[in-house]
Amino acid sequence: MPESPSATTLAAAAFAHLLANTQRPLYAFVRSLVREEEQAQDILQDVYCDAWRMARSGAPPFGSIEDEEGIRRWLFHAAYCDAVSVLRRRKLIRWKSLDTPHLVERDEPQTSEAFEERVAESQVMRAALASLTPEEAATLLLNAIQGYTAAEIAQILGISVEAGKKRLSRAKQHLRAAYCAEQRETNQEQ
Repeated sequence: MPESPSATTLAAAAFAHLLANTQRPLYAFVRSLVREEEQAQDILQDVYCDAWRMARSGAPPFGSIEDEEGIRRWLFHAAYCDAVSVLRRRKLIRWKSLDTPHLVERDEPQTSEAFEERVAESQVMRAALASLTPEEAATLLLNAIQGYTAAEIAQILGISVEAGKKRLSRAKQHLRAAYCAEQRETNQEQ
């Protein structure tokens, strides 16, 4: 039975609202994983096309637009799966720069020494992040950037809650160890 025009209009409006609320954080997550703007946009387009199809069919979690958090987790899960597939095909992972071009202006003028320290610090962090696996990277990005808990990350990644907690803990440990090793190496070079 075809949908009535009002039901289609209502579904389109609800989907547009969903798109507006999730597009930016989802793009940032995918872009951080694949590191290429066009590829991230392609992945996002595929994810939203799949979401639209599911929404039109009323498949979970799209059966009710009130389940915004469930839909958000589904979107991140689909985007994660697509990004990991791209990375596996590429057989490498790249990282988004942690340099913050939108630094808050400070009252005191910055010295060239403070700038050099920030650059050195970002290089150390970038090298430490590059040593993580794609799974660890996704876990840290979902936690630190998107604010998801270990249980929510587990749902997004399609693993058990216990595995999500362990993966997040291990990712933090690996990042900390890699960061300390890079920092020691950098200090020895100076």
